[in-house]
Amino acid sequence: MSVKPSFLLIICLVVYFSNITSTDASSQTKGLTKRALQKDHEKPQAEKWLDAFFGRTQTFDQVPSLVNLITVITKNFLTGCTSIILYDSVVEEGDGLLLEQLFRIYPTPFVHGQITNNYKIKYPKVLSSTGNTCVSYIMFMADVMKAKDVIGEQSENKVVIVSRSSQWRVYEFLASEVARVFVNLLVIQKSEKILYTGVESSYIQYTHRMYVDGIGSSEPVVINSWKDNNFTRWTNMFPMKMAEGFAGHRFIVGVAHQPPFVIKIVNPDDNTITWDGIELRMLNMLSEQYNFTTDVRESKNVDYYGSGNAVTHDISSKRAQLGIGGVYVTPERFAQVDVSAAHSHDCAAFITLSSTALPRYRAIFGPFHWTVWLCVTLIYLFAIFPLVLSDKQTLAPLLKNPEEIENMFWYVFGTFTNCFTFKGPASWGSSEKVTTRVLVGFYWIFTIITTACYTGSIIAFVTLPITPQTIDTTAQLVKGRYQIGTLDRGGWEYWFANSTDAHTDKLFKTIEYLPNVQAGLRNVTRAFFWSYAFLGSRDELDFIVRTNFTTQSKRNILHISDNCFAPYGVAFLFPLNSIYQSTFNRGILNVVQSGFIQKLKNDVEFDIMRSATGKLLQANVGGKMRLIIQDRALSLDDTQGMFLLLGAGFLLGAFSLISEWLGGCLNFCKRRIRRLSTTSIGSNPRSYDSPTPREKVGSLEYSIHTRMHSFSDGPPTTEVEESVHIVSNGIAQEILIHHQHQQHKIEKEIEEIEDNHCSSAGVDVKDDVNDAKDMNFDEEIDKAFDLEDMLFGEISGTDNEEENEVKEELQFTEGQIAFTN
Repeated sequence: MSVKPSFLLIICLVVYFSNITSTDASSQTKGLTKRALQKDHEKPQAEKWLDAFFGRTQTFDQVPSLVNLITVITKNFLTGCTSIILYDSVVEEGDGLLLEQLFRIYPTPFVHGQITNNYKIKYPKVLSSTGNTCVSYIMFMADVMKAKDVIGEQSENKVVIVSRSSQWRVYEFLASEVARVFVNLLVIQKSEKILYTGVESSYIQYTHRMYVDGIGSSEPVVINSWKDNNFTRWTNMFPMKMAEGFAGHRFIVGVAHQPPFVIKIVNPDDNTITWDGIELRMLNMLSEQYNFTTDVRESKNVDYYGSGNAVTHDISSKRAQLGIGGVYVTPERFAQVDVSAAHSHDCAAFITLSSTALPRYRAIFGPFHWTVWLCVTLIYLFAIFPLVLSDKQTLAPLLKNPEEIENMFWYVFGTFTNCFTFKGPASWGSSEKVTTRVLVGFYWIFTIITTACYTGSIIAFVTLPITPQTIDTTAQLVKGRYQIGTLDRGGWEYWFANSTDAHTDKLFKTIEYLPNVQAGLRNVTRAFFWSYAFLGSRDELDFIVRTNFTTQSKRNILHISDNCFAPYGVAFLFPLNSIYQSTFNRGILNVVQSGFIQKLKNDVEFDIMRSATGKLLQANVGGKMRLIIQDRALSLDDTQGMFLLLGAGFLLGAFSLISEWLGGCLNFCKRRIRRLSTTSIGSNPRSYDSPTPREKVGSLEYSIHTRMHSFSDGPPTTEVEESVHIVSNGIAQEILIHHQHQQHKIEKEIEEIEDNHCSSAGVDVKDDVNDAKDMNFDEEIDKAFDLEDMLFGEISGTDNEEENEVKEELQFTEGQIAFTN
């Protein structure tokens, strides 16, 4: 017990004399500063010894303050994304139970994992467990310089690092190249300021400012401080980076010829290459806004990969920092490079030959499609068969006289052209058969409609052409049996391989792969026996056609389909996890939304593309090349009405022919009634010694006297016979009077014709009139025979049925005479 007071006394004396010594020294050396090893806020060494001796070395618990800081940052800046919390073994095994307190109150979903001593994640599946969702990282680690080894490059995801490194180490990290792979970066470090025991230390938040000079350097920036569960000032913890540009940084740009987006222009004089196009002009506009320069380099192996794949290969292999070349946004490119927002929209389209106007010397065939001509020809060739069958009720006359086919040809020619008509007893229009008349009537209607369509279409063909029919859909390609061709590189060979569309699947079964677009256009313009269509970029096809083709040749009038076969977006390419992608995206969206992209397209069209006449648009302002308004032939669908009408006529003719074969409906019913009748008039006892002669001679008087000679055996014996004799003589006299009148009329017509024509032609006319005269004689004789048959009937001793019918007719006549008397 005696030792302890003496020891305490010694300690007090040491402290007292040390304070006196320090006071005297300070008074003697007023101009001197304290030693550099002891800071002004530090406790004196004696006080430290006393605190250590009495156990007064307990510091302030900083764990609740840090947990609250991370919670506030998460609620305000990390919401909407899944958090991935990574920590090393020191934090996991610490006495402060930091992780337990943090996980208990963390406000958003999270995934956590451990960092090994080699700065690798113990279970790498932690990073891939969130899929493609938005994530943010919170890392507790001792060495901040190892952050890239843990999570890799992060250009968009937010990264929060709680570091136990020194302040100088944090500054070194933020200014180094390692920190440039994190765009949205926040570093939290505990202040190194030494405070009194039980006083809370503050947490300092740092970030970096990127591209402060032309080489792309970064510098650290202090954002805020956290103490007493509050920020010293409220500000955005993740400010926008590179908002002021790139400070003159030079970007290596990989390009490939893909008009009109990137156009390679070779000077023929010195073979120098100049690059132009929509994307290059847009890039120049962005360079002025964000203060950077470009070094344009052509991508390698364009002929092997294709323009889009060649640029993609250069970017993925880090040979270029920026890639342009009309590159389509496709799913397979997202795994190789980063893609900007689409600045333009292109699509896969078909190019075909448009329908051209026929030459005027072919106008006679132009109004009708070849299918219509085929159907009309077949109808006119085979129409003679139903006409002959309906008139003669047999095809034997046509087989005996094949020249009737030639007569039918001229008959068709006459009705179709309205040049001349046919008259006479042998013409089809003079037939007395109902079937033939029905067929000829509908045949004439059909010919009138066909002729009207033909003549009207010729007028429209020559004077008022119509818009041509173009190929715009896959259904039209399938219907037209088109052969399809496309490129064998650049993705065109497999983009449409697994299509679920039936038309697309049918088209691509026999697709042809070509080395370049020029080969496809060559096949389109030179295809003759079959139709050909080429599938490619619509903007590229339009550029090539308008700069290389003219409308002087009708075979080179091409049409690009209006409907998109497959739409695509056109964008810039960047390396994976590129830190400047977001800056370029903002600039591209501003260009599109402000309408500058349309101005750039118009400028390229005005300066480079040519018009349909082959001149530059700036020299010949007049808009895009338009298809010549051309003629369309009438198809079978347009003329199907007259064919249906002709078919209806043939149907009615068939019914009439069947009716005539049966003897006619009226005669058939008469026979049935007569056969079923039970009463009849008494038969005429008069008999005939010989049948009525049927010879037709040239003299009508001879025929009449021959007919009347049958009564020369004696005077009529009965009143019936006398009445019949009187009627027969009266008819004969009327026929003679009518014949004399017709003969006098014909002679007067001959005199008029002879007065109006020359003597040479008069001879031929007389012959024709004499023939007509004889023809009229025959007709009159036929009428007399028909009347005689009606009165007396055909007398035949061999045919009992006909004899009975004659008897019935005579009985009927006698009954009528008796009724009259």
